[in-house]
Amino acid sequence: MKNNKKMITGCAITLALTAATMTSFAAAAYKTPAEAVSGITGKTLDEIITERRSGKTYGSMADEAGKLDEFQQALADIHEDRLNEKVADGTLTQEQADTQLTAIRERQAVCDGNGNGAGNGYGTGGCNGNGMGNHRRGNGFGYRNH
Repeated sequence: MKNNKKMITGCAITLALTAATMTSFAAAAYKTPAEAVSGITGKTLDEIITERRSGKTYGSMADEAGKLDEFQQALADIHEDRLNEKVADGTLTQEQADTQLTAIRERQAVCDGNGNGAGNGYGTGGCNGNGMGNHRRGNGFGYRNH
């Protein structure tokens, strides 16, 4: 009987650790749009930053490489991670986060990678709205991280 309890407890602990590990792997692969374009296209981060400063959008860089869909998914993952952080720290409700993520995905559905978005704040920057970009203020992906 004691062995059965130990075995059940061991299985429960293993299951809990597996679930926690899987959750951590579900996090976005990239922290910023610049990192996403770099990782997806194979270009260096310096190359991406140089192109961005010359006026290219992150979306256009990904589109030129034939990777716009991958880039948009990476951006959605970044947004989702940040929204989840806001829910965890009590800044947003889950309902607000879900609404914002839905709006992001709807805008991405009509995004060709060449737009600059519509402004500042969560959810108002289309593909590359004003916000955080490579740890400095500039064109990013829709909200600022100050």
